Amino acid sequence: MRYRRYPSRGRPPALTEALDELVMLLQASIEIANAERWALEIGDLPVPANLQQSMRRSAYEVTVVDALHRIARRYFDQHGYRAVWERAFQTGRRGRPESIDISLFNTAAQQEIRLELGLYSKSKLREDARKLARLTPTVFVGHGTVQNLLMLWEINEETLTMDTARAAMAEFKADSKALVKEDGTYLVTPLLASSVDLFVAKSGASRHATVGLFSLIAPAP
Repeated sequence: MRYRRYPSRGRPPALTEALDELVMLLQASIEIANAERWALEIGDLPVPANLQQSMRRSAYEVTVVDALHRIARRYFDQHGYRAVWERAFQTGRRGRPESIDISLFNTAAQQEIRLELGLYSKSKLREDARKLARLTPTVFVGHGTVQNLLMLWEINEETLTMDTARAAMAEFKADSKALVKEDGTYLVTPLLASSVDLFVAKSGASRHATVGLFSLIAPAP
């Protein structure tokens, strides 16, 4: 089952419609990582209770991004984009350079689409939006047009309903509005909340993933 909600009534913008397939590919990537992790953990000894809250989750994010980079290659190619995973921005300073999760380069359109991905939280939305805004003026030769997108997801252990996507969109709108008011230098707009059932092995249990698609408009350099 899959439910979608938009920030307003009526037909969604062309950008949202064009990216809906990419959102579905991200949901497929989440499902792949979810099922693979379950298969690998069959028979594992339980984690001590006092470690449950401090377990590392970022490796799971990396697994999802890696899966998306692999299974979306045909989608990228069909739309004229060359995908670059962990697109780095060299600063000349010491230490690891900043990077974008996935950049899509379209030479014909002289365009670069920058995608930030990860587990959703208001702080994650804030951090990724600030990074995208900060890096917008730094462009690659021949790709001077930059489009910034965020695709963040939540995993919930509960039954999926239409209200799930509706509540997620309300959350995304509220967090985006607060973020724009707080920073005041860029615009974060939620485009889509898409919720889909995930595989769960336990009888009678439920799990679903909700992806939030956001567009960011940074100020002109």
